[in-house]
Amino acid sequence: MEKFKEKLSQLRAEVEAANARADEAEAKVKKLEEEHIQKEHETSSLESRVKLLQEQLDKAESDFKEASENFREADLRAEQFEKKAINLQQELDNMESKHEEMCGKYQAAKAEMDELERQLEGV
Repeated sequence: MEKFKEKLSQLRAEVEAANARADEAEAKVKKLEEEHIQKEHETSSLESRVKLLQEQLDKAESDFKEASENFREADLRAEQFEKKAINLQQELDNMESKHEEMCGKYQAAKAEMDELERQLEGV
């Protein structure tokens, strides 16, 4: 009977040890499940952040493309205005030259008329 009690005592000790390991395993599983839930929340948060950043990047790229197109258009207009300004400056220079020429001719004609008027007064 003594052996039976020893065996029973040994089996109880093994059962207690197994129960303790089972409790530890359950606690570890619970901890890991909590960590898993926390990691899922972090992943979800990061995915939302990535989505937001991607949308911001897409908007920035779109804005940059639009700004580049606007710059090219403005640059072309500036070139056209610069050419027009050069043409107008040349036209102004030509007109001033003609004006000076006409003033010279006017002065010569006026001098000639004044001379004729003096000659006619002397007659």
